[in-house]
Amino acid sequence: MSAPEIEAPAAAAATPARPRRQTALLGVSFTAVVLIWGSTWIAIKLAITDMPPLTASGLRFIVAGPAFIAACLVLRKPLRYPSGMGWFFAFMVGCYFTVPFFLFNYGELYVSSGLASICVSSVSILMIVFSVPILRTRITTTQAAAVLVAFAALGTLIVHSQGVAVTHVIGVAALLGAAVIHALAYIMIKKHGGRMPALTLNTLPMAVGGVLLTGLGLLVERPGAEAFTARSVGATIYLGVVASAIGFAVYFWLLQRMDTVIVSFAFVLFPIIAQFLAVVIEGASFGWVDLVLTLVILGAFGVTQYNQRKVLPPPAAATAALDDDGRPTDAALAEVYRHVLTRYPSEACGFIRASGVKDCVNVIEDRPGVYDRESRTGYAFGVDDLRELEDSFDGDDPVRVIYHSHPDAGAYFSDEDHRFAVFEGTPVYPVRHLVVDTSRDEVLGARLFDFDPARGRYTAIATFGAPREKTVPPHAKTVPPHAEQE
Repeated sequence: MSAPEIEAPAAAAATPARPRRQTALLGVSFTAVVLIWGSTWIAIKLAITDMPPLTASGLRFIVAGPAFIAACLVLRKPLRYPSGMGWFFAFMVGCYFTVPFFLFNYGELYVSSGLASICVSSVSILMIVFSVPILRTRITTTQAAAVLVAFAALGTLIVHSQGVAVTHVIGVAALLGAAVIHALAYIMIKKHGGRMPALTLNTLPMAVGGVLLTGLGLLVERPGAEAFTARSVGATIYLGVVASAIGFAVYFWLLQRMDTVIVSFAFVLFPIIAQFLAVVIEGASFGWVDLVLTLVILGAFGVTQYNQRKVLPPPAAATAALDDDGRPTDAALAEVYRHVLTRYPSEACGFIRASGVKDCVNVIEDRPGVYDRESRTGYAFGVDDLRELEDSFDGDDPVRVIYHSHPDAGAYFSDEDHRFAVFEGTPVYPVRHLVVDTSRDEVLGARLFDFDPARGRYTAIATFGAPREKTVPPHAKTVPPHAEQE
């Protein structure tokens, strides 16, 4: 029997097994996130039993910081925020890492770890509430009703738990305040931080927050040696390494590979783990009334998350414009080529999602006096198109490819393209770029460029048709996407 005849059955058998292995890995990873986040609350309780809350919250990030910095260096992600984003860096330090995490710790001085997790899991519905005015998303009637039911049941649970799981209402206020601030922070991250890698977004603010919290704790709380017990130190290490570093890595790995609505159900499930650990380890009281109210709360949370599907793009057209490798299909290319020819001799621009092609307006055509180049040698997205591009990364149908044409110039990725598409070795947008070579009467072809981390720039990965190489003078430039100048 020949070698090909031996190998063919093995390959055929391996093909269907691969999706099952991937599905199993996704399931295990999702379960790990739920378990890690569920155990976070009992770990906080154990840490603050001996260690004061400011110091405990700061040391958690002191422990986690080196792991994040090392990850940035290994993966070649920038540590510094982009120019002009200093205000957002300060916002992340204050409203994501310092104030909320101190309030988490402070609140658990007066609230059981299980009930604390339920209070904080309200972040999932508070994000939906904040997204309406900030991101201009829609909220369904069902979601609105679920929000009201959730908070009514949560209020009832808190009142019922007075004197048992809640020893002082200030603890509840601290936890709900932290949830509000964190929900606002998540929405602001979606609006302003979508261009940055997750590691860049978190690493330095976490490190600075850890230093500030720890320094303030040592100054105000002045913990003695008795605060650093095996219990408190062990819990702090767990919070830094497992809850922060590992939990963060696995969660964002899932976000890249699973439906975001499904991943968001971790917020619904982790309070179940937290409540179980609170009863077993902390000895918290949990009767049938608590159980019913908890199920109502988490059920309402689940409804708000599931109904996000009604405001997201429909998945039916998810394979129309891109193939399994994320490359434009023949139908998508035909649509792009049609647009390119209609705009000649100006550069055409637009973007491609899985659900279809969006023809955008090159605003240089309409406002040539505003820009330092002509529409024949440059393009710029208008404000509305740029907003749609940026908002797409918050949904389940993000822009995957940005395209623009080179009239009579060849399909190449110029130095000017690179200057605007890459910042400090990282793509400004998580997309590929399609450059189309067109003349007056026909499109000669196109090249698809993807970012090469090893080289720090975009390189060609696919060629369609027979595009020319660079045929323009050295001084001619194209302008990658930026906001319309006002």
